Amino acid sequence: MKHCTNCGAGLAENIKFCTACGKPVSDTGTMSGQSPTASQAEQPPVPQYAQAGAATQHTPPPTEQAPPPTAPPAYVTPPARDNIPPPPGSRYDPISTGGFIGIFLLMLIPLVNLILLIIWACGGCRKVNKTNLARAMLIMLLISSIFIVLSGLVITLFFSGLGGIDGIKDSLLEQVMETGTR
Repeated sequence: MKHCTNCGAGLAENIKFCTACGKPVSDTGTMSGQSPTASQAEQPPVPQYAQAGAATQHTPPPTEQAPPPTAPPAYVTPPARDNIPPPPGSRYDPISTGGFIGIFLLMLIPLVNLILLIIWACGGCRKVNKTNLARAMLIMLLISSIFIVLSGLVITLFFSGLGGIDGIKDSLLEQVMETGTR
């Protein structure tokens, strides 16, 4: 039986590499590139690490130890709070569909809608959703009012530049009369 000259492991016949250490093995059972000596041929080779440490005392292989504890990940996600519904009757309890229908029906009543929006926007209601809805509706009311005033002003200036309604009527009649006489 052949032996590896590097680690001393027994080798099977017709093997090119040591199965223990992976070093190439020649046909004579030694590592390639080295010639066997007479003493190597008679007795199994001694591993190189054992030859180098012959003068020192042999230390037993270390026993298996538990792997060191792993550090926690750099970022730990907090537990999801989105899945926990708010308790019934709290400020954060959502408004139902029927509640929204009632709110929008109240918004159809003139002057009452403006009073209710101001009260709800200033915190006169218990639900956070209703307060936010009232603030958004007041902002949209303010934006649309400014847009209506500006567009009315532009239209008034446009018509007054043409001489008002009567001036527009006269200019249209003149154009019709000119096309009819041609």
